[in-house]
Amino acid sequence: MRLIRPIIRRMLVAAGGLAVALPTAVFAQTNLQFTSISQTPEQAVQLMWASVSNETYEIDEADALGTNADGSTAWNQLYSGYPSQGTSTFWLDTGNYVDTPPIVHPRYSAARFYRVIDKGPDTTSDEPVVSIVSPTSGAVVTGSLTITVSGNTDQATLSLLLFVDGQEMPAAATVTNTVNNGTNYSTATFVINTCEWWNGQHVLFATARCTSTLQGPDSNGPMLIGNAVSSFVPITFNNLVTEIAFSQPFFDPALGQTQQVTAVFAADSDWTLTITDAYSNTVRTATGSGISMSFNWDGAGNGETNLPAGVYWYYVSAQTNGQVPAIPGGGSSGGGGSLPLPEMTSSASAIESQSTQLWAQPSDGSGIAVPFFVYPPGFDTNDLTIFEAPVSWTSEQNTSASKVRSSGVLVGSGAASPAFSGGSSQGAPAAPVRPPTAPVQGTAGIFGVAYQTYAANGTNGYKVQSVPNGYGGLVQMAGHPANLPLTFGDLPGYATEAENFIASMKQGAWNAGFVDADDQLTINALRGTGSPFNQVDLGLLMLHGTYGTSQDFTANGCEQMYFPITSGTGAQYARMSDMNFGGTGTHGLKWMAICACNSLLKQNWNSMKSARVTPFNSNLHLLLGTDSTTYCDDDIASFWAREMLGLSYPTPQPIVTAWYHSAKVAYGTRTYTNTIILAVTGYQNCSGDTLQNYSSPGGTTYYDSVQVWP
Repeated sequence: MRLIRPIIRRMLVAAGGLAVALPTAVFAQTNLQFTSISQTPEQAVQLMWASVSNETYEIDEADALGTNADGSTAWNQLYSGYPSQGTSTFWLDTGNYVDTPPIVHPRYSAARFYRVIDKGPDTTSDEPVVSIVSPTSGAVVTGSLTITVSGNTDQATLSLLLFVDGQEMPAAATVTNTVNNGTNYSTATFVINTCEWWNGQHVLFATARCTSTLQGPDSNGPMLIGNAVSSFVPITFNNLVTEIAFSQPFFDPALGQTQQVTAVFAADSDWTLTITDAYSNTVRTATGSGISMSFNWDGAGNGETNLPAGVYWYYVSAQTNGQVPAIPGGGSSGGGGSLPLPEMTSSASAIESQSTQLWAQPSDGSGIAVPFFVYPPGFDTNDLTIFEAPVSWTSEQNTSASKVRSSGVLVGSGAASPAFSGGSSQGAPAAPVRPPTAPVQGTAGIFGVAYQTYAANGTNGYKVQSVPNGYGGLVQMAGHPANLPLTFGDLPGYATEAENFIASMKQGAWNAGFVDADDQLTINALRGTGSPFNQVDLGLLMLHGTYGTSQDFTANGCEQMYFPITSGTGAQYARMSDMNFGGTGTHGLKWMAICACNSLLKQNWNSMKSARVTPFNSNLHLLLGTDSTTYCDDDIASFWAREMLGLSYPTPQPIVTAWYHSAKVAYGTRTYTNTIILAVTGYQNCSGDTLQNYSSPGGTTYYDSVQVWP
């Protein structure tokens, strides 16, 4: 395994400006080379290294070196499975807010140390193909931008992702899959709000990942994986409203937080900020004027009315007013106005991070300062002084601005960005769409996730012996001879599916109570009322599943479902009859989903119900599962979350409706070897539950199933 350990430090200088120590690279082996570290205007960190085609990389970070007792470093994973872009690969660090605890954006970190690990070559001989269909290279775009990505492969599955400047964007808004003569074709559309970036050139690219087999059934064989990266598509963002940003990635007034919403305008403008809830109702407005906006939202509605925790969207509109930007004498109020800029003085003053970017000037004082990001990757910066100043500065491009460089900080009169040639007014699309900021206010609920990838034995999988039937024999599993163990292959896709689900739930104001992967999920955690799932509002369990075709006398002689749980290189079955889902209290378990083959097989469910050994108690509202063999999909759990939360629909959808529809969307028109059926059981009066509004469980129970493919 080959390592790269580039290091970038940031330190505050006495004058109050921000300096960046020049990158230092430390190489574990000489056959890999770290070629560049640079910062964007937003102080995200771009890493570039010499790479090998058709290999993948893991990017890790640490805030300090040698933190472990033995002198080693505790690394935190920023990204996994990042595909090579050929002989040179770049990636943008904007933090990782899916992790618990989250890894903050680099601008909030005093120091950042990086490690890039070569994970080795792709295992399939047939790599996928991917391209960006629209927009085309050189396009000038504004406002909401729809990006169409197309890919194809002769392998079993294909998934597509979009990156802007090396930063991964949220899941596709729509995905269409077709199969023609053994080739899988996929078209995905992504929607971004270009007003969340600065004006100027940006680079789009897409990635494709294929797998050789469908992940889900037992004995599915080894999983071969391939990756591809599209050609780079440079485009120019051109907006009146730019750099919409938020101070809190997850905003919770109960923690004493306020959400500072900021924006920069390409000309002095009269602006309006409108905040709406998930049902498109306006809950708060603010107005002001200037070349920038800053509004501190306390989470209350107009008139300081109380608002529930949930999803809230921000809309910024601006109309140019022909005014000449003035030098503010101090900070703006919480209700609006321009961001504070330093006054003309011989001493530096602190600059608000939301209104600044990195600039560079020759160390000997000659020449003018220019934005640091204009220097190409690999440029020798040893003769430059790098400092922080307002984003409104344009140096040689804006001759009306007076410029004074003093004590390492550029100061002077404000000036609007010249990189704009549009209309005199603009209504920006809903924000935030761009990660890592979530459109949330408060904490709406707590979820828990557990999954098994069955990866410890590599492609050999796990051979799991059947359980004793309580009557001197073994339970027969899925019609196989009871004395012959079943083999369960690896399910690496569950790691990606879980990560995407977590990201979507956090986008909707839900916090992770726990995330247990592989051996972190013990068989005892699924037994009885002490399950950690019973301490969260919603649970998601993803693993292999099978069913008994003979009686299990340890569970009143019923035929039921079983789930292999790993421990190291071995595994044993967890009986469904041993589970007891449902919790009390504010965050007791209300809804439980089990993504596994046959997790709610109708015939066996009826057998369990007759034997009175169902896996839920009177506190659980709904149990969601499957009535057939089913398959991993990178996006199915994420789609379910987004539909429940109202992130992909005008309004939040009922939990059951989202369960069925997300599977129909995710499975699309791919070719599978069996009919796929999803199922739900629970209390009838809870069948219309949403995450926002739900009924107390009681009365009669019901069972329902829907065919989602074909």
